[in-house]
Amino acid sequence: MAQTLLQSQHWLDKLAQGILRWQEKHPELQLHVDDMKTPSGRVHTGSLRGVMLHDAIAKVLSEKTDQKIVSTYVFNDMDPMDGLPGYLEKEEYDQHMGKPMFMIPTPPLEKSGLDISKISAEEKQRFQNAKNFAEFYAYDFIDAFRKLGCDQEIIWSHELYQAGKMDGVIKTALDNVEEIKRVYKEVADYDLPTNWFPFQVICPQCGKLGTTLTTDWDGQEVSFECQPHKVTWAQGCGYSGKISPFGGNGKLLWKVDWPAHWTVLGITIEGAGKDHTSAGGSRDMANQLMEHIFKTQTPFDVPYEWILIRGAKMSSSKGVGTSAREFVELFPAEIGRYLFVSKNYNQVIDFDPNTMAIPDLFDEYDQAARIHWEQEVGDERMARAFVLSQVKESNIAPHFLPRFRDIATWMQQPELNLVEKFAEIKGSALTIEEQEELTNRVHYAKIWVERYAPEEYQLSFRPGVIPESASSLTVEQKEYLLVVDKLIDSKNWQPAELQQALFDLAKETVGAKQAFQAIYLAFLGKKSGPRAGWFLLSINSEDRKNHLNQLEIKV
Repeated sequence: MAQTLLQSQHWLDKLAQGILRWQEKHPELQLHVDDMKTPSGRVHTGSLRGVMLHDAIAKVLSEKTDQKIVSTYVFNDMDPMDGLPGYLEKEEYDQHMGKPMFMIPTPPLEKSGLDISKISAEEKQRFQNAKNFAEFYAYDFIDAFRKLGCDQEIIWSHELYQAGKMDGVIKTALDNVEEIKRVYKEVADYDLPTNWFPFQVICPQCGKLGTTLTTDWDGQEVSFECQPHKVTWAQGCGYSGKISPFGGNGKLLWKVDWPAHWTVLGITIEGAGKDHTSAGGSRDMANQLMEHIFKTQTPFDVPYEWILIRGAKMSSSKGVGTSAREFVELFPAEIGRYLFVSKNYNQVIDFDPNTMAIPDLFDEYDQAARIHWEQEVGDERMARAFVLSQVKESNIAPHFLPRFRDIATWMQQPELNLVEKFAEIKGSALTIEEQEELTNRVHYAKIWVERYAPEEYQLSFRPGVIPESASSLTVEQKEYLLVVDKLIDSKNWQPAELQQALFDLAKETVGAKQAFQAIYLAFLGKKSGPRAGWFLLSINSEDRKNHLNQLEIKV
């Protein structure tokens, strides 16, 4: 039984085989994997689950067949702005509520809600050159998923509409409005009014889409009204008239727009989050419209679960949740990919960086690597997940992986040389590639320690942070610290030499235990820490003096 478990297929391999068996029943179909997103603001981490899943499906299919696999990502930038993220200025964007995303101006970078402190000059220039609101926030998401090795071709919905590529499906939908109403009723029990049509015009007077109502279709033009009070989140201008529905003058309503995109692009594989795949939901509606209206094969469905951050589902339009950009900064690309490919698409990923989740993820990835390299016996699905996580081919060859949580601890001990320490653990000198791996992991360990690590991992001095426990310092301990400050300034010390001088001073004053506790309580808020000589010399002189002054130890 255990052996059978070890040899079980990875879920992505099972899924790809299922898709290929499905294709055998529809041999005329080209395999085209797609995912879609409305760029309504800063894109949250939850959206990475879909883009990663579809990218991985396309790559595994490419392994298993000689067919060309098309892989795309559509940004639905024709959708109207129907909610304003909290980080944008209401006074500025109220006037644009209801307009299609691609017709709304970009925000100033410094008022966009994006963390621009770490973006490159090239990224900054691209944001500043973005043509519209949708493109601006799409770039933010594209940067994130490209970092994870996702390489889908980008498609902009408004370009499909403006180029006339959606004209055929628009006409089909308008010509078959009664049949669409029947589908709405059967699938979702919607009773739609007599003059309902699945199309919204971009008002030629005010430019709004979300406020318009199509009231008639004569085979060439639609009649429409831009209603002042149609929705609560935007105000229409009251204009009415007739216009051709083609060439980008408007768009299909979402539940019809989705299968219309499938039809036009020839999409044959597209999953969706579980909120879309509930009974009577948008996926059921889209499937029925494909069969009865567009008369095209329904794409293979992959209904996937959410990724939760600290147990909460996230929302782009409300600005809630960790952004995708912030999330991919937490670990290297292969570790981020591993998080997604190691969990079946029908399992919730509940990830809290404020716990030990990041070190645990590195540990699991390292174990998966050892299983793949046959250095350890274990679940072969983990080994397969390791291979599927790789962005660089060179990472697949066996090499030494320094443990993340050891790095996080030891890098805060200035007396330790990490290269020498891990060479000792490995049993031989680190190769150039292994030293690069160590340097890379040190970068991410610093992020974890500074932002998320539990208290016991906080072993570095942080300027401006006064530990609560420093209030317990005695008068004698403060006097010792005052002398220590002068001692450090008295010459250019070698760490070991300073360590001995601190010990000698302690014996002459408060005693070794009280002396060294004073150093750690003052600068770390702990009773112990890295070797004091190395630790104190790692602190900038000005920062050290400012800190002691804040502790009312006047230097």
